Amino acid sequence: MRGIGGFGVFAKKIFIMNLDIFLRYFVLFFVAPVMIATALLFSIKLKWPQFTLFFRGIRYMMPSREKENKMSSFAAVAAIIGGNLGTGTIVGTAVALSTGGPGAIAWMVVTALLCSVVKLFCASLGVLFHEDQHNERKIGGPMFYMDKGLHFKLLAILYSIFLVGESITGGVFVQVNSFITSFGQNIDYKWALILSLAIPSAIILFGGLKRFAKFMSFIVPIMGLFFIAACFVGIFNLRDNLPGAIKQIMYGAIGINPIIGGGIGFAITSAISTGMSRILLAADIGLGLAGIAHANVDIHIDDIKEHARKQGIVALIAPIFVGILCAVTGILILCSSVDMSLNGSEICIAAFNKAFNTDHAQYFIQAIIYCFSLTTILAWAWFAEHAFFYMRKSALCKIFKIFVIAIMPVGAYMHGKLPWHLADICANGLIITNIVAIILLRKHVTELMFRDKEATI
Repeated sequence: MRGIGGFGVFAKKIFIMNLDIFLRYFVLFFVAPVMIATALLFSIKLKWPQFTLFFRGIRYMMPSREKENKMSSFAAVAAIIGGNLGTGTIVGTAVALSTGGPGAIAWMVVTALLCSVVKLFCASLGVLFHEDQHNERKIGGPMFYMDKGLHFKLLAILYSIFLVGESITGGVFVQVNSFITSFGQNIDYKWALILSLAIPSAIILFGGLKRFAKFMSFIVPIMGLFFIAACFVGIFNLRDNLPGAIKQIMYGAIGINPIIGGGIGFAITSAISTGMSRILLAADIGLGLAGIAHANVDIHIDDIKEHARKQGIVALIAPIFVGILCAVTGILILCSSVDMSLNGSEICIAAFNKAFNTDHAQYFIQAIIYCFSLTTILAWAWFAEHAFFYMRKSALCKIFKIFVIAIMPVGAYMHGKLPWHLADICANGLIITNIVAIILLRKHVTELMFRDKEATI
C-alpha cells in the first residue's frame, strides 16, 4: 500500500511538472506573441494612449454625477484592481521570481505598460454593447460584445464558462490557499481562518451592487497605497542591495547570467513566459474584466459613444498601478536575498522580516494577504455573475454565491502550484477568446478615439 501511495505522489509531481512546462511554453509561443502584437498595433494606431492619456484617465475617474445605487468610474477601477490585487500581485510576484528568475519582474512591468491599451478596447466595447436590465442596471462585458457585436454566440458561451472557472480557481482556490499557507502548512486553526474569509464574503456578496462598490472603493486604495509605501520603506532600508537587485532584473530579462552560462536560452524564455503569465492575470490584461466593470458605470452622459471613450481611457489606470505594485514587491524581495525555494507567502514574509529587521513581519503580510484575498474573492464572484446574466440564468447567481463560500475549504487544503496552474488554464482561455473578439471589433474603438476622423486598423 505504501508503494502505491508513493507512486501516486510521484505521478502527481510528474503531472504538475509537465503542466507547468506546457503552460510556460503555451504562454511563450502563443499567448505572448499574440498579446504583444495586438498591443503594439493598438498602441501605434492610437498614438500610445497608455502614456498620452493616462492623466486624463485619472481626471475622468474622479467623482462625477453618478446615478443613485450605480457604480462610479472610481468603483469600477477599484473593482478591477481589487480583483487582481490579491495574491496574484504579492504572492504571485514571489512565485514569478522563484519560477522565472529576476528577469520576470522586468517582463511584468513591460507587459503591464505595453498591453494596458488592450484594456481600453475591452472597457469601451463593454460600454458600447451593454444591455439594460429591467432594474435600470447596465451590464456588459466580453460575452455581450461577442454576441451582439460579433454575433458569435458560441464564443460568448465559451468565454462565460472560462469566466466562471477562473472565479473558482483564481478567485477562490488561489486566494484561500495563499492566505492559509501564509500561516504555515501545519496549523490547528484552518477552519477559523476559512471562516474569517467566508463570513465577510457572504455579507458583502449578498449585500448587492451598492455595498460591493462602496467596500471596494474604500478598501482597495487604502491597502494598495499602504502596501506600496511599506515596500518603498523596506527598499530604502535595504538600499545597499538595490543596485545589485536592479542588475539582476536587467540581466535576467535579456538572458544574461554569468553563473548559468549555457542556460541563457532557458533563462530568458522562463523569465518572459513567467513574467507575462503572472502580470496578465495580476493586472487583468486581456481577460476582459474591464469590459464588465466599466459597463456597469452609469453616469449622466447621454452620448453613449463619449461615455465608452471615457471609460476606455479610465481603464488604462488599473494595469499600470498593478505593474508598479508588482515591481516594488519584486525589488524588495531581491534586495532581501531570501531563500527562493520557499513558497510564495513565505518568501514575502522573509523579505519583510529582513527589510524591517524583525521576526514579526508575518503579521503585516498576513493582514495584507487577507484584505487582498477578500477583495479578489468578492470581485471575481461579482464578475462571474455576469456570465449568468448573459445566459439569462440570473436566478443561479444566489446559488453560485453560496457555492463560492462553500468551496473555500477546498482551496485551503490544496498543495503546491496546482491552484495556480488551474487558474492559469482558465485565464488563458479568457485571454484567447477575448483577444479574438477585440481584434475583430477593433474599428468600433478606433472610431471612438478619433470621433471626427476615419479610423481603420
